[in-house]
Amino acid sequence: MKHLIVGIDPGVTVGLAVLTLNGESVLTESRRSWSFSDLIKAISELGEATIVSSDVSPASELLERISHKLNAVLFVPLSSMAANEKRQIAKEYAQNFEFKIRNVHEADALAAAVKAYRHYQTRLEQVEEKLKRLGLDPLVDEVKNLVVRGYTVKRAVQMLQDTKRVNSPKIVKKAVPREEHLKDMIAELEVRLSWEQQKAESLRLENRELRIKLKTLESEIASLKNAIEKERSRQQIEIRREREYEVLSDELQKAKARLSDLYVQLEDYKHRFDEVQRLREQESQGKTVLLKPIEAFTENGLQKAFYLYGIKAGDSVLLLNPSGGGAVTAEKLSKRGIRVVVAQGSMSHQAQEVFTQYRVPVVSAEHLKVEWLDGLPYVNSEALRKVVKESSQTEVVKAYEEIRTLLENHRKEITGKD
Repeated sequence: MKHLIVGIDPGVTVGLAVLTLNGESVLTESRRSWSFSDLIKAISELGEATIVSSDVSPASELLERISHKLNAVLFVPLSSMAANEKRQIAKEYAQNFEFKIRNVHEADALAAAVKAYRHYQTRLEQVEEKLKRLGLDPLVDEVKNLVVRGYTVKRAVQMLQDTKRVNSPKIVKKAVPREEHLKDMIAELEVRLSWEQQKAESLRLENRELRIKLKTLESEIASLKNAIEKERSRQQIEIRREREYEVLSDELQKAKARLSDLYVQLEDYKHRFDEVQRLREQESQGKTVLLKPIEAFTENGLQKAFYLYGIKAGDSVLLLNPSGGGAVTAEKLSKRGIRVVVAQGSMSHQAQEVFTQYRVPVVSAEHLKVEWLDGLPYVNSEALRKVVKESSQTEVVKAYEEIRTLLENHRKEITGKD
């Protein structure tokens, strides 16, 4: 069976790292709530444990129980390994043997195993060289196992050549002189000092590289900030331009809409101007007549019309609402010397009689085409004369009929008396 160096990190999650006595990796694993019996079984299936190693000093009770159960040497460092030391050792070893450490528990267990191997490395390499010279290569692993347990090389070879040996040899406990213990401690401390010095030098180099990188990054950052500032300025200019464009575009659209409205108004004005020109021309030629409007056939309505339109003798008027007038208003309007009254709607009998007395013809607007321009009504003069004439004829016929009726009634009365 292979003889193994076993590093263990105890806890809720147990880390396990197993190496050969040549320092080669066999297993690195971690499990949650790994029981004592399952842990022993897992190690025994890989080989025979020669060394059980701890990363702290003193070792935990679990490691003492495991080393006792496996009849293995318990390796405990002179002082507990620092966290950064364990990480560094585990990282370098994993890189050399090209495998991945999944968590801190595996890293601590691997660091403990590697620490134990390095402690015994010189002695184990010497054993290998000596046995190769003696032509005893097949016994190398077994002899290393016994040497770690406290045997000399000579005694280990003798024991292995004795074919009656069945069980694994017990650990030989030798009294270590104080001087030798101090030497081992000094050697351990020198190794740690050397490692720390190497690490410090590595950190110094790394720090120097990081400073150079920092300066480079600072320069890049400054360059990027400058580029960002330029881009921001460019974007702000673009945004201002876009806003100005949007404002101008909006103003342009409003101006176009306003211009369109003005074109419509202009066309309307042209049309109205043409109408005014046409009516003024026709009026000057006597073809149209201005009807001065009276909104209400009342005292106030007449006063307003007199003020606004200066109604005078010879004018023709348009009664927009003749229903409110009576004899008084008709007489007041007639005394102005008006020529014709055009009425929109029915007029009272009293007002009609007054206009008849003053010989002012009253015609209905229904018989005329009234054109409004700038708030003033106009009618064709010929049409107005025609309607007035027809109205006069109607009045004459009506008067004749009334006279004939009176005469007929008078004759009947005379005849009746005879």
